[in-house]
Amino acid sequence: MFSAFAKLIRKIAHYPKATIGLFLAVTLLCIYPIENLRWEIQLQDTLRGHEVEVDYQAIESAFGGLGSLTIVIQSKDSAANFKFAENLAKYLENDPQVHYADYTTDLDFFKKNRLLYASESDLDQVIEKLDSLKAAEINRNNPLLVDLTDAPAPEAPARDSIEIISQIENKYFKSLQQDFSNQQGSIRVIDVYPTTSVSDLQANRELLKKVKRFVEENGNGINVYYTGKVYDSIKAGKTLLPQAKFAGAIAALIILVLLIINFYRQPQLIFISAVPLAIPTVFTLACAYLLFGRINLFTLSLGLLLPGHACQVLTHVYTRYFHEREKKLSPALCIESALLGIGPVVAASSLVMASLFIAFILVPLPGLREFGILGAIGSVLNLIVCPLLTASLLLLLQRKKPFEITFNSITPNYRKRLFSFKTNWIIIIVISIVSAVAWLYSGINLRFLYDFKKTEMQLDEREARALIAETGFSAYDPIIVMLPDSSYNDDLVENFEHLQQKGRLKDLARIYTQYQFLPKASVEKKHKIETLKKLISEDILSRLNPKDSSAIVEMFENYENDIKDFVLSENIRRKFADKKDNPGVFAFIIPSSDPNNGLTCRHIAKQLMQLDGIHDKTFKICGTPILRASLLDTVLGNINKSILLGTVLLWIILLMFYNKLSRAFFTLLPSLFAMSWVTILVHVFNIQISAYSSIAFVLLIGASVDGSLQLWSSYYEKQGGNAWSVLQTKLISVMIAQGASFIGAIAMLFSSHPGINGVGLVAALGLICIFISHFTIYPLVASTLDAYRILKKAKLRHERLIHKNS
Repeated sequence: MFSAFAKLIRKIAHYPKATIGLFLAVTLLCIYPIENLRWEIQLQDTLRGHEVEVDYQAIESAFGGLGSLTIVIQSKDSAANFKFAENLAKYLENDPQVHYADYTTDLDFFKKNRLLYASESDLDQVIEKLDSLKAAEINRNNPLLVDLTDAPAPEAPARDSIEIISQIENKYFKSLQQDFSNQQGSIRVIDVYPTTSVSDLQANRELLKKVKRFVEENGNGINVYYTGKVYDSIKAGKTLLPQAKFAGAIAALIILVLLIINFYRQPQLIFISAVPLAIPTVFTLACAYLLFGRINLFTLSLGLLLPGHACQVLTHVYTRYFHEREKKLSPALCIESALLGIGPVVAASSLVMASLFIAFILVPLPGLREFGILGAIGSVLNLIVCPLLTASLLLLLQRKKPFEITFNSITPNYRKRLFSFKTNWIIIIVISIVSAVAWLYSGINLRFLYDFKKTEMQLDEREARALIAETGFSAYDPIIVMLPDSSYNDDLVENFEHLQQKGRLKDLARIYTQYQFLPKASVEKKHKIETLKKLISEDILSRLNPKDSSAIVEMFENYENDIKDFVLSENIRRKFADKKDNPGVFAFIIPSSDPNNGLTCRHIAKQLMQLDGIHDKTFKICGTPILRASLLDTVLGNINKSILLGTVLLWIILLMFYNKLSRAFFTLLPSLFAMSWVTILVHVFNIQISAYSSIAFVLLIGASVDGSLQLWSSYYEKQGGNAWSVLQTKLISVMIAQGASFIGAIAMLFSSHPGINGVGLVAALGLICIFISHFTIYPLVASTLDAYRILKKAKLRHERLIHKNS
């Protein structure tokens, strides 16, 4: 199969003009899809299509963006702050991009309707108090009653307090309201929820521009700060996308340096090499548009990984081509020989890499599956495009005059064994035992990084968050629950409060539904309000403190209208309604623990599953803790499956390539040692594995096979040589190829995204281990085979000599 592929590439290369024209045409066609790729680089974007993300999409479709643009304003004038917030909310009210803007707790609305919110027991207490006041007033004014006790001179009647205001506010409103300002009013928070997805960077930028334009026109003397998910997505885009370009430039620079080192004497080869290196990645990005329409946080790294793999392929092709040119053959024969000679090995190596990418399909995380599919496509494109386009360019540009090629090979003309057979075995056994013991100990004691502050991009918003901390505004984004209709409100609240009283919702603080903001009406309550109304008189009011008396007057002025046709305030109603204005279909649960802790996110997700309606999927639910818990559970629960599948596919490809178990095993040995060593180093350097960096282990398995395949295939191809001669012959090409595999890892180390940076760190350590294993394990094992072969031949000669003498 691998030889057939090499022969096919050789035949196609006989038509260089047609091949180059085809690749050029396809490259031009790729411009449109690449320009129209969506850049979805938020955590929730990687879950698009996941079971949790289905709920996410349904809620987002009905509610709007699951995150807000939080605006923090600060000035000494509290009245000006409130007016500014009110005007901004009105300015955004009819904007199609805004679902609602929250800036106040509607205290005026609550105060007007206190009487409706009071419970029957509260009303009983008030009636009892007013009854006693009325009896005292009657007795005081009754001329038939004579007080025979010695009493002091009459004083002005003391003003009594029934504390109805503080009772109701403390009992109900304090648990319902979220403060949007500090006590002085010098700091106020405005929370704007968009109708568009938080992942829509363009829509987020437009919303921020509108707010900033309003601030410029109306915010004189007011300091304004921004935070929230919408703002974070904008800042992350501004930070991550330029850094992705910078990392790409670093990768391109490293490739250029490698090309210059290789071809400084033949500068024309730099151009011939650069084009085949770039085109497969361009094709892969176009495939990303055709298949998925977007680039996510994981597939973003393919722009760094695929050029490194392409450079590996190109290095092997050129090395073989240069070796053939040493024999003074024509360019056409050299190219043909190079493609046939190195083609099967490069095909096997690239298919191993593609199979390791494909192994990611076992992780049911859509973003990671896209990464695996596109990585496999890119690896295959590197395998096809790089040799074919390089061969076509070399043939076309050397038709009239061959390039002057200067290649100083290090091919020795002598044979040498590294160590004796016995010494080799002792060294191999010692290294194996030490590596196995250290690997087992390190593997058991590896630590996982659950702190999302160290895996997600954190933006410097200390001023905004410090100001928010001075208010009663929640520091954590709410978990949003979508109900079939408003009739589920009261059951959800009762269930939540029941579980909370039992201590089973330790990481959840409060719940908000429209049900809690509605007064509890009943016939009995209406009778009690009527009784209370009859007790009110000028005399009674005069006995109350001014606050209570004015409140009662205000309540009864609104009572007749409100009790008949009560209507919630527009601000409250919109908060719990969907885009179609269906009331009360959303509920908000506020966490009490930091969702940056991955373990806390898991606890929150488990606690939410205890709620009726969430457990049986009647309600849809989404929020930052849910997304993060899903990411951890999905990756950690399935990454071992990807490693297992990748290893199985690797074995199958090696067995198909060699058709011999022992040869496949010897080729895999350096990889096994390299993977054990990287695990040991990760433990020694106390590097915590995250959901991001764990994927590096899968990729390292594929990267580790390339050099080993080159060395062992050359060893088996040239049985007349030995381990030492093969090592010296392949030393330069393997070193350069392994150096090329460092390109992506080094470029990732320049990323400020902690997750991507973690992948780069583990990959860099792994590649160092791979590099060392190739030049230690291979010579030890291969020289042992050489010694065994020599001993076997000597024994056979000795037996023949004995047989001849006998």
